[in-house]
Parts: sequence; C-alpha cells; structure tokens
Amino acid sequence: MKIAILGDSITNGFGMDEGGTSNILARLIEKKEPDVKVLLHGINGDDTYGGLLRLKYVVEEKADLNIIFFGANDASPYHLIRPKEFQDNLEQMIAQLDAKRTVLITPPFYNDDEPTHYSRLSEVELFRQATIDLAKEKSLKLIDIYQVMLEQENPKALLRADGLHFTLEAYRLLVEEILTVIKNFIQ
Repeated sequence: MKIAILGDSITNGFGMDEGGTSNILARLIEKKEPDVKVLLHGINGDDTYGGLLRLKYVVEEKADLNIIFFGANDASPYHLIRPKEFQDNLEQMIAQLDAKRTVLITPPFYNDDEPTHYSRLSEVELFRQATIDLAKEKSLKLIDIYQVMLEQENPKALLRADGLHFTLEAYRLLVEEILTVIKNFIQ
C-alpha cells in the first residue's frame, strides 16, 4: 500500500533530525507497517495555498490513500488566510485526490504560552472546526489530532520549545491515529 501525506513542517518532521527536517513520520509508519510505503510532501512554512500549487505531484503519485495535514500555518496571522478560504482550499485538494481515498487531519494543538509563538489557540480552533465541518460534509475520514493531543496528560509536553512543532511522542500519537485509519481503509 502506498500513502501520500501532504502538509507543512510537521509533515516534514521539522527539528527531529540535524539539518531541520526528517522523514520521521514515514519512518515510524513504515517500521510498524512494513508493507506501507509513505510518500511525504511536507514543506516548512507551507499553507493550503502552497499545498494547492504542489498538489499535482501528489496526484502523480497515485497513492492508495492520501492524507492532508494543514492548518498550523494557515492559522498564522502572517498568512492572512481565513477559515473559509482554508476550507475551500482543502475542498479543491479533495476534489483532485478522490474523496474516497482522502483523509483530513485537523491542525494540531498549539502551546500559545510560548513567547516565540505567533498564533493564538483560539484561532487554531477555528481552523480545526473548519476541518471537522468539511470532513462531515464530505463524509471523509478525519484524524482530530488536536483532540488526541488535548486528551493527553500534558499536551504542552508533546511540543518542542517553539510551542508548535512535534516531539517524538507527538509523532508517535499521530502515527497510531494514521495506522488506525490505514487498517480501517484496508478492511
């Protein structure tokens, strides 16, 4: 089985290896499911507009399952994207990837206590809700990683010092959610 994951720096594994990026997400999934090939399409700092520009490469992969994981940068005041625009961009991606083979992941939990952080958690929650609403409207599979993180004993400990990027433990949580979707997809 081949899966493609389209997203931003979290998809890209920002900060997990020297040099700033890694394929941590692919490595963790493939270690648990050796028959799954993971193709990562994550770009640091990217939002859904950038994702739309790169979408043709994901379509060319002809993956069995496509996962879309945006929202962290879309919710940033530096990107000037509103939740409705974000939702419209996701909808365009879904249309090109085939809804039956597409999974949405909500934006993740943020630690907006961090002084280096530029987004407010309340803003992220609007983008989370836009993702949930679209998944419901289109009958798509959804991973609510925001909620999964929030349910942990200390959600802030799942994030690196910048309050946004994932620690290894956060990646492990995300991978478990992705593996559940893969198993349900295969059945």
